[in-house]
Amino acid sequence: MMENKTTAYPKTGSILALAGSVLMVLCGTLLMWVSSAILPNVNFPNVNTPPQISPGSIHAIASGIVGGVGLFGFVAGAIVLAAAVLVLAVPSQRTVWGVLIVVFSALSFLGAGGFFIGAVLGIVGGILTLRWKPSTA
Repeated sequence: MMENKTTAYPKTGSILALAGSVLMVLCGTLLMWVSSAILPNVNFPNVNTPPQISPGSIHAIASGIVGGVGLFGFVAGAIVLAAAVLVLAVPSQRTVWGVLIVVFSALSFLGAGGFFIGAVLGIVGGILTLRWKPSTA
């Protein structure tokens, strides 16, 4: 026989989403650091640039792209982190927080997704949050 066990808080889903959001924020921070500290100092000797782009601007272009991806991942991770905490703080609004967790975890794939495992953890945590039902007893 299967027993339907419910808890007062959606702990499993929020813990998975928290773990995923920490990875997303960490990955976004790492990418932003790489774009500001590493890429400007890298030598690109064999890059053939079109005549409209000067060879010196390759550093700025690469830094801008990597920094933008990192910033997007950081912001998505921060939103997932806030939603995961709010699931525990206000479990009556679990649908809103669960949808935010799933949407921004999926969007974080565009920002490297917390080394990709963070996005997967966030999506699974958001789905578990959406499926959780409060105890009726």
